Amino acid sequence: MVRARQFLGQHKRWGIVVLLAAFSIVNYLDRQALSVLAPTLRKELGISVEQYSYVVSTFLAAYAIGYAIAGKALDRFGVKLGLAAALLFWSLIGMAHAAVVGWLSLAALRFLLGLGQSFNSPGGMKALAEWIPPRERGLCSAIFSNANSLGNVLAPPIVGGLALWLGWRWTFVIVGASGFILLAIWWRIYDPPETQRGLSAAERSLILQTRAPAMGNAAEATASYWEILRNPLCLGLCLTRLITDPFAYFISFWLVEYFQSVRGFSLQTVALLAWIPPLASPLFGGPLGGFLSDWMVGRGVDSRVARLRLMIGSACFMPLALVAVHTTHTWVAVATVALLVAANSCWSVNKLTLASEIVPRSQVASLVSLGGIAGSIGGVISTLVAGRLIATVGYVPVFTGLGFLHLTAFGVLWLTLRASPDSLMGVRR
Repeated sequence: MVRARQFLGQHKRWGIVVLLAAFSIVNYLDRQALSVLAPTLRKELGISVEQYSYVVSTFLAAYAIGYAIAGKALDRFGVKLGLAAALLFWSLIGMAHAAVVGWLSLAALRFLLGLGQSFNSPGGMKALAEWIPPRERGLCSAIFSNANSLGNVLAPPIVGGLALWLGWRWTFVIVGASGFILLAIWWRIYDPPETQRGLSAAERSLILQTRAPAMGNAAEATASYWEILRNPLCLGLCLTRLITDPFAYFISFWLVEYFQSVRGFSLQTVALLAWIPPLASPLFGGPLGGFLSDWMVGRGVDSRVARLRLMIGSACFMPLALVAVHTTHTWVAVATVALLVAANSCWSVNKLTLASEIVPRSQVASLVSLGGIAGSIGGVISTLVAGRLIATVGYVPVFTGLGFLHLTAFGVLWLTLRASPDSLMGVRR
């Protein structure tokens, strides 16, 4: 403990990374409360599989709208105020879920939750661009983005345990209220490195000397979403999110339902086992993907090339989704899904890090928001399609499609790179 305090005192930027990771944990814990409780709510409130897909799609549609607002709002008002306001809003909405009476009221609250939670990813990546030198950014992005998975890991035992003890309505209240603790800590601790209290002169100099300027000229500072998308690599990254984000949304919204309806898990079994696949993300996929790409950068590989190499390597694991859905052994299915989650995490970490390295710092939140809009649109479409397929023919075609999303997306990204061969050259870090 003493050594940890000494380390954080001399490397305050890592404390900021931990604080941002806490945001992601709370964000996904609030979000995943519904996923764990969905079978219970469907039974008690009479919600069908297709109506549940509408609820999820409403959340994702709001997520896309929220991203369109979040990027510009964060770039204009700053990370501290933007994330604080978003956390307060989504915590209150999470608590309000306790009052739902049917799928329409649930969909309305999920819409509001999506608006608030959309600020987390662009806000976190903007903060990392402000605080973290490029050679450390891959690992730090992994810590931040994989903290989402810790929320997935914690949700089944915490939400399931609370529901068994107090009922699902009080569970929403307690889980939502957890955000107020983080809000107080965030407002007291976070400031940009220029004004951060207790930051040593050496660390402040390291951060400010190695990061890109906030803007290169007035045009960069005021670039519209359309102007950002004129960069082929920016457009390619947005298209990859459109294609691959449905995998993460499937894991978030349908995996527990799959384990219960197909594999026969009870709520108690969900609390005991459903956290295992998401755990692969923060333990293996994300940190390993971030470390390896940073390791390549440290040995002279262009940072963006390093991220791309890890992305294609991750994509090659995804067709194993066919094993997960066809095996007759539940433990094989759980283990295979865990491997898929780890591979997707490695992909996502390097994709987000790449986004922070191809535009000026003043545009990072805007680019991440554009990608989030694309990913949410992909999530809405895939969720509606999945709901219809699951209700009619089951999970096999859904898993089959998920297995080839990442390879398809990398092919699209590669085509955008070939269309503009200099897009990896001379771009501001």
